[in-house]
Amino acid sequence: MICPYCAKDNDKVVDSRASESGYAIRRRRVCLECNSRFSTIEKIEGFLPTVIKKNGTKEPFVPSKLKTSLEIACSKRPVSNQILTDIVSCVENDIIQRYRQEITSNEIGEYVMKRLYEVDKVAYVRFASVYKDFTDPESFATEVANIAGVGNPESADEAGDNAEPAEDKDVDDKRGE
Repeated sequence: MICPYCAKDNDKVVDSRASESGYAIRRRRVCLECNSRFSTIEKIEGFLPTVIKKNGTKEPFVPSKLKTSLEIACSKRPVSNQILTDIVSCVENDIIQRYRQEITSNEIGEYVMKRLYEVDKVAYVRFASVYKDFTDPESFATEVANIAGVGNPESADEAGDNAEPAEDKDVDDKRGE
């Protein structure tokens, strides 16, 4: 493996761990030339499907694009980079296990939203605001109210436009958090 710091091809693996999903191995390496440490991830070379976008265009699934979207949704939130990497890996593994050649961006969005909801509800709302493409403030407010009041993302989908908003919360009390 070529060292990202000195570009020499002289390193040693000092630690190897399987990921939680079991589909990847994280290796910690040390360069024997400059003594820098770096990590690599070894994955099974798998088939990644084509994504059918909302406008009908098709493009290959690119995990790094998904990670970038998650980083935006989680910016300034207490969500570690490792958690984001794990979410991307889980989504990628779910897609691979289905053995399909194509998947819609909506299906990917649903996978991501389920994972994000478990991790950070504010990040979930941020991601949902783009993914669900709310057309008016009322539908966005309904989604937030359903999360705050009911605590279940599926209830927002089931309730639709007839959802009763949760009781009002004093927003000023939460600004310091």
